[in-house]
Amino acid sequence: MSAAVATLLLAGGCYDGTDVAAADGSGTDGESSGAADAGSGDESGGIPETPDEALDIPETTAIPRLSRREIDATLAEVLGIEGAAERFLPEDPRTVIDPMSGGEVEAFDTHATSKDPSTVFIEGLESMALDVAREFAADSAQVEAIAGCAPAGAFDPDCLRDLTETLGLRLWRRPLTAEEADALVTAATEFGEEGGHTFAVRMVTQSLLQSPEFAYHHELGLDVGDGVRLLDNYELVSRLAFAMWGQGPSAQMLDLAAGADFDDEALRSLAVESAADPRAEGQMRMFHQLWLRYDELLVTDEALATDMRAESDALVDRVILDEDARWTSLLTSEQTYVTPSLAEHYGLSEVPAEAGWVSYGDDGRAGLLSHGSFLSLSSTQGARTLPSRRGSMLSQRILCQNIPPPPPDVDIDDGVEVGEDECKADAYAVHRDASSACSSCHALIDPLGMGFERYDGLGVYRDVEPDKPQCDIAGEGTVAGQPFSGPREFAAVLDEEGVAARCGVQQLGRFVTRNATDREDLVERLTEAFETENENFRALMVAVVTDPAFRYRKEAN
Repeated sequence: MSAAVATLLLAGGCYDGTDVAAADGSGTDGESSGAADAGSGDESGGIPETPDEALDIPETTAIPRLSRREIDATLAEVLGIEGAAERFLPEDPRTVIDPMSGGEVEAFDTHATSKDPSTVFIEGLESMALDVAREFAADSAQVEAIAGCAPAGAFDPDCLRDLTETLGLRLWRRPLTAEEADALVTAATEFGEEGGHTFAVRMVTQSLLQSPEFAYHHELGLDVGDGVRLLDNYELVSRLAFAMWGQGPSAQMLDLAAGADFDDEALRSLAVESAADPRAEGQMRMFHQLWLRYDELLVTDEALATDMRAESDALVDRVILDEDARWTSLLTSEQTYVTPSLAEHYGLSEVPAEAGWVSYGDDGRAGLLSHGSFLSLSSTQGARTLPSRRGSMLSQRILCQNIPPPPPDVDIDDGVEVGEDECKADAYAVHRDASSACSSCHALIDPLGMGFERYDGLGVYRDVEPDKPQCDIAGEGTVAGQPFSGPREFAAVLDEEGVAARCGVQQLGRFVTRNATDREDLVERLTEAFETENENFRALMVAVVTDPAFRYRKEAN
């Protein structure tokens, strides 16, 4: 690497592996170069009173790194370049270690603690920045649209500075300081004078993208006491945009951030407007896909998997886009969207002539928990079912319960061993017996899984075990202390008890706050707001970003 390249990358805030690790590590306070000078201040000169809701928020233990999905969405929005992060960056982990149990628990791709710094990520970010910068710099129309100018000659340092400041604002989500802009333009000038304006644009863009200021979601804020920090305008609109849209703030949001501090009315107005944007619809769909994990199916027949994903997407869209739909109808709906082949696969009594909505019929199905996309996730061998694994999945995703990890010598993919002449229900009953060392876990999860046992790993209904016609499948379980059989009765119990709605709120809170740790006070407030709005999911998104705690973060000691 030449001295000029090194100078340019350092000017743009490109850290080496040690520094990136510090940015992502536990216990940092989130400060970054230039962040203290960015953002607006209270024009009245006063600091607003900190609400009680902000004092009990969990401490920040890591600076969140953007997910691969969020980076891709941001690059598409700002530069018009799609799929670069997916090509170059490693996939985000889907699990984190629970500090309480020491076991792995499922995590959203937004969770801060799931992304350990690694050479793979650092090298991938460098390669992505190089590739994206080359493509962007070659698109003169896009470059000039962002810069607001066309170069006057082979190299134009003034136009380059305009581009640097505007592009820096969009990618770093705050104004560059004068020193940052000066350093970037000065270092790129050598490339511009030798290779022309396009080459200088390429080097500035590469530097901005390769910086932790782009890849990490820094929030410095204003110290308001007790370790609590109030986000400035730029930090607030960034947090809102990533929550609502899964990408960085729009140019219009950043323009608003340059003005007076947001009062509650202004923040709510921005939240409502953002929630009405089609980008919010995409984010709501993505939350459900990641929560219920139907973006990754254990179905080897690709045509079948495609139909199953379309079925789940259609129901999610029907629920979240209909202003009058209660969110829990996601679990209680007695209609589903199927292709003719998927309806025949399930054995439904109503088979449409083409893809469309049909009634489930009388086999106990209801909602998304009847979909092959969900039922297949507890299977590792096609139609075979693993009741304990299915029960654990239902417990964690739908009931928001913490399940202790299995002993290290237990392979959960094998399930309980069932003898050749033994029925599965009898074999699992032994493990739930109080005399069994396995009873503590199996007593929690088996009653859930057994209630879904009449639906195989691909969503097909059956009432006897495969290859064992003498073994009837009762399909009976318990949830919330009440008996149930099948998804319809399961959903009815949860709806009556209000369990599903609360868990949905809880899961959304984890997704938005980038933290696997639940904030009980926040869950209570949002659940109440959700109920008040008749379980309108778009209104819930607005409630999340207008909650009094949303403006704050707390430093780790």
